[in-house]
Amino acid sequence: MKTQINMIAAKHIKKVYNFFVLITLSAPILLFTGCQEQSTPDVQTIREQISEYNEQIVEINQKISELEQTLENMGETTLNRARTNVSVTEIAHQSFDNYINVSASVEAIQAAMISPEINGQIREINVIKGQKVKKGQKLARLTTTVIETNITELKTSLQLAETVYNRQKRLWDQEIGSEIQYLEAKNNFESLQSRLKSLEAQLDLAVMRAPFDGIIDEIFAKQGELAMPGSMVMQIINLDQLYINADVSESFLPAVDSDGKVILRFPAYPNYEEQVPVFRLGNVINPENRTFRLQLKINNTGEKFKPNMVANMGIKTFSTEKALVVPSIIIKQDVQGFYLFLAEENEDGDFEAKKVYIERGPSGEGNTMIASGVEPGDLLITSGHNQVNDGTLISFTNGIADL
Repeated sequence: MKTQINMIAAKHIKKVYNFFVLITLSAPILLFTGCQEQSTPDVQTIREQISEYNEQIVEINQKISELEQTLENMGETTLNRARTNVSVTEIAHQSFDNYINVSASVEAIQAAMISPEINGQIREINVIKGQKVKKGQKLARLTTTVIETNITELKTSLQLAETVYNRQKRLWDQEIGSEIQYLEAKNNFESLQSRLKSLEAQLDLAVMRAPFDGIIDEIFAKQGELAMPGSMVMQIINLDQLYINADVSESFLPAVDSDGKVILRFPAYPNYEEQVPVFRLGNVINPENRTFRLQLKINNTGEKFKPNMVANMGIKTFSTEKALVVPSIIIKQDVQGFYLFLAEENEDGDFEAKKVYIERGPSGEGNTMIASGVEPGDLLITSGHNQVNDGTLISFTNGIADL
């Protein structure tokens, strides 16, 4: 009876093994055939097929392991037991920094909407979009015909008033004439001077100038249109320096150091990463979303970052010099909790995958600190962990690496 059961079990193992070989060999052929039938292969479909085949491999390996375990329970020795190639890493204490990621946005430090200080019709626009300008450079001018006419008339009157004043002054110095005549001439002359300065100031207000060095980003008005104080004629912006603003939950306020640094990233530039000191912490909590403002200040070399771009801040909330840390991506979960696969040597001197449940600590930057479940020196399966189950025989691909 025992021999008959062994024969049946061996027969099942052979069938499962043959099916596994068939799937392994046919998968590339089916994939290649499918790609030939399509003029442009669907990348997502190929990835889904690969994922499906990997799941089948895991399932088949599990069945093989169960059947082999059945044979071992019967007192039989399994021959040519299948092994799964994996990479392992020895777990050791290391430093760990926990970060929270916060979305942020970019703001230009110097940005202004240009509008006139008086009412008038736009006579000329002296710049174009994208043009770089210097501080004080003339950008546009309003029509000032009336003011210019008044200035011309006033200058004529001022010349006469100055002549009369000078003559009255000479007479008064010689004690000729009345003091009233001298004072009236002086008052008239000085009054006209003040009026001239006022008109010249109004004339200057009709000219719109750049408040700082920058770039003309947008022009909203056209020549001949009416403009008034508060109406937007153009926008000027300077990109040399930028603010990075983030609204951070008040629960993280004790963890943010006003003299510390945060990690700054931009999704549009995946290779960019820089540690930037905190420039300013808000002193008021926003009652609507219970956040405070965290602001950075950066130099925008090459002007590659633009206002309103999306940025990410990595804010350190926890740090330790002695922690057991594993890559977050290899942590799995089932109904009983989170677990890892370790490599352990069995009684026969072979290595098997062992399923170990863990308690997770803080996570950040792609790593997770393990609070319990593993010890220093344990061999963690880091590559091939998706193809093993508890008890699967394994072989090491490249020896043992340091984590």
